[in-house]
Amino acid sequence: MTSASWKKRLLILVLIILGSIAILFPAWIPEDARVVTEDSAVEGLQWVLLLTAAAFWLGAARSAFKTGPFYRIMAALCLAGAFGEGDRLFEELFHIQVDYIFAVLALYVVVSFHRNRRRFPLFFTEITSQAAAGFFASALMMIYVLARALGSPLLWQATLGKRYHRDIPDTVQGYVELLACYLLLIGTLGICLRPRKHDFTAGEQL
Repeated sequence: MTSASWKKRLLILVLIILGSIAILFPAWIPEDARVVTEDSAVEGLQWVLLLTAAAFWLGAARSAFKTGPFYRIMAALCLAGAFGEGDRLFEELFHIQVDYIFAVLALYVVVSFHRNRRRFPLFFTEITSQAAAGFFASALMMIYVLARALGSPLLWQATLGKRYHRDIPDTVQGYVELLACYLLLIGTLGICLRPRKHDFTAGEQL
């Protein structure tokens, strides 16, 4: 392992640790009506992380060669996730129903996937051959399994008994989803910022 290689890995590890700590900052917000609420801060952070991931997917699409269309599809999915997590915040700011945006993004994903379906094996191989795929798998498990389990009121009622508060499940679920969004961003950076000279799909012909 070269000196530059282990330094890069160390930097990535430090960024992951610092980011995992930093996303807890909404918990430090004081209970004051004059400042943003904790829930709004969590939603806002989820929104920012997913929008940033979408920007990186779009930025890397052109240099991804034949798998570029699927990078744009990933960007569309990140945008859908951002609007889904921050729907209340978005509708308050722009007075636009998020359902219309979902419909447009869904139509784009379906049409684009159908037009480029023969290239999907290349994209799947490209993504799963990267270490960053582990971050995507972890994030999806956190969103669809862990967050749902820890966000169950029955779990906390059975655990806390009379000390149970109805805000606890939503708060825990929000922070788990926030951490998942951060892992999605880390995985996105790992794929989109890797050296393109090592991209085995660059010279492949279909």
